[in-house]
Amino acid sequence: MARVIFLQNIRNVAQIGDVKEVADGYARNFLLPRKLAVLATDNTLKIAERLKDKRVLEAQKEESMIAGLIEKLADYTLSIERAASEEGTLYDGLGATEISGQLKKQNFFIEPEQIILEAALKKIGSHEIQIELSKDKKVTLKVEIKKLEE
Repeated sequence: MARVIFLQNIRNVAQIGDVKEVADGYARNFLLPRKLAVLATDNTLKIAERLKDKRVLEAQKEESMIAGLIEKLADYTLSIERAASEEGTLYDGLGATEISGQLKKQNFFIEPEQIILEAALKKIGSHEIQIELSKDKKVTLKVEIKKLEE
């Protein structure tokens, strides 16, 4: 077994700065050549401590940013005008990419992958959608679709 310090996050394995025992072949053939980890020595263990401290600070900063974003989005209603039929059906559905684009215009930088939609929104009116800001933090956003007056 080889003792390594991870330099990058690897899903379901380790995070930056973690010190773990891994199989020799995994370390030699995968982690070390790709510079995902380095062998744990006295010097590199000191570096690992600094990486962990940095990771903790970044996590705290991200948590406070997410908390502020949740507070702003919870009270915000995104208003969009779209062409629609007399019955109130949109001619083309409103998807995550367009919602993300509209939010970016309002200085909310949300990626389309963070928007949880089962299907594109196709009716005029009020809708509520979920936005996943992190693994365990979600917020509900109100989307108001209005008919575009021609």
